[in-house]
Amino acid sequence: MLLFVVSSGDAVDLRAAVELAAAARQRRIDVSFFFMDRGVAGASRAGVCAQLSDMGCDMVACASSAEQLGVAATALPEVVLGSQDDHAALVHRAHRVVAFT
Repeated sequence: MLLFVVSSGDAVDLRAAVELAAAARQRRIDVSFFFMDRGVAGASRAGVCAQLSDMGCDMVACASSAEQLGVAATALPEVVLGSQDDHAALVHRAHRVVAFT
């Protein structure tokens, strides 16, 4: 499993993460995302989550980050709001981790 940890809200970083995820999914690699900090806001604005959901990627966003940034759960309909415990579990299961910070 390939895990992307995204704490950057930068559009270039988000686009790169989506492109890498698409390449991995074409190779039938399981892909998960954990969004935190500004990554939560970036994902909600850029339509990133809909693209990743269409690819079959699993996504979790830090609920604390969403609350601090004022991102409503309705802005992330494809994403499970979770915690750093979820982040730790995803890292534990991953074969590789790519971080966009």
